[in-house]
Amino acid sequence: MVTRYPLAQMDGLLRVMTWICIAIPVMLLLVAIQVPMPVRLVLLSATAFTAVIYVFIWLWLRPTAFVVEPDALTIEWPVRRRRIAASAITGVRVLDRQQLRGELGRVLRIGAGGLGGGFGLASTSRGLVELWVSRTDWMVLVECTGRRSLLVTPDDPDEFTRALSRAA
Repeated sequence: MVTRYPLAQMDGLLRVMTWICIAIPVMLLLVAIQVPMPVRLVLLSATAFTAVIYVFIWLWLRPTAFVVEPDALTIEWPVRRRRIAASAITGVRVLDRQQLRGELGRVLRIGAGGLGGGFGLASTSRGLVELWVSRTDWMVLVECTGRRSLLVTPDDPDEFTRALSRAA
């Protein structure tokens, strides 16, 4: 059976960070309208560059869903997909913030963060893991062999964990 788990809704911290990130190009644009031409051009360029980065994050880095198939976990983004064979998955469990710190130590994001979540890689005491999260209060650790483990935040973490454990 194939089951699709959308990315979980953002928690309060990431929702606030997302609104701050969205406010940055809006503020640049509002200031650009009011300043003379040489400075206006620089601010409009910065606004456009920021918008391009945000579109890239939304389309390429922010997953839309985690799909559990009988033989794989597929991560879906708006413009790409990644398939991880179930045979590579050695463990799946939900960790709250305290458990996460106990298991992985300090998690340092490498990639995009703040706009809709944290995406890319994370440096932990156990090495690099892939990071595809929209919450900071809990995450699902998908341990793998032969590839990096993952930290993800599917909409229904308990059911996702059960379904992926059955597939693995």
